[in-house]
Amino acid sequence: MNYDIVALTEALDKILRPYIEILTFAIDIAAGIVIAVSAFVALISFLRILTKSRAIQTHEKETIRLRLARGMLLALDFEVGSDILKTILLPGINELAILAVIVGIRIGLSWSLSKEIERHRISKIKMDTDADVSKNNNES
Repeated sequence: MNYDIVALTEALDKILRPYIEILTFAIDIAAGIVIAVSAFVALISFLRILTKSRAIQTHEKETIRLRLARGMLLALDFEVGSDILKTILLPGINELAILAVIVGIRIGLSWSLSKEIERHRISKIKMDTDADVSKNNNES
């Protein structure tokens, strides 16, 4: 009975391996595209704000940076999925270590980004409140 399970596992591995390799390659390509598009959008957005005032530039730069970070986190999520699939194919200590490092980086980036988003949101609320106060003072 044990022999049948080993044979079935090997047969399944031979059938699925090419498809999983193609899938992981496609996921890696998707991650690269996400990074490229995020970087391109960030560059274009940055070039658009160069003619604006310093205060607006400072706020907009933060928005651009956070948008770029979100794109990179999405790409990292793709990479984690790809590495999980690769680990299924080759469950070695090296693959598990790589996966652990990537997941650790992802957790750290997510935490950092959530803090940055919260800080940015509070800053935007403060700017909007200051603008309203200034507008009300000018109307008086």
